[in-house]
Amino acid sequence: MKQTENGKCEKYMNQFLMLDKRQALPLALSVHLLCCKKCRTQVRLMELAEKKAAEPLFIPVPFTDDKLLRIMKTIDPDFDPQNICPVSFSKWVIAGICLILAFVIFALIDAVPLISAGMTVAVYTVFGISITLYCTLFIFSNLDFFVKKVENIKPLAEHLS
Repeated sequence: MKQTENGKCEKYMNQFLMLDKRQALPLALSVHLLCCKKCRTQVRLMELAEKKAAEPLFIPVPFTDDKLLRIMKTIDPDFDPQNICPVSFSKWVIAGICLILAFVIFALIDAVPLISAGMTVAVYTVFGISITLYCTLFIFSNLDFFVKKVENIKPLAEHLS
């Protein structure tokens, strides 16, 4: 049994090592990293090692938006800064707050005796399902963020020092 687990772990680690830097993790690899503490620790240590190795190469260069725009126009004449979609959690936060507010408002309205018990159960069931779907979609759409999160792993950094 142990040999089979090591074979699976080796397969997934090889798959991880074949990925380009910052490339999205395949779903099967992400699930394995969430379930296997050994592989997850190895990935985090590799991320920390890569970060430490790259530190001497980092030279801060003062870039302005105009310089960046000129460089991008030189590389790609069709570059349009309006087409850039920044990655942001703000839509997720707003949607989560709306779900919670709707839940609270319905709980306050529930105090009114005009709403039947069957209706209350149905609405709470819909709210429960929607919150579960919201959390599931949030986690799976940001899986790389959760799996590869390196900054929170201070004890592992001691291995590299």
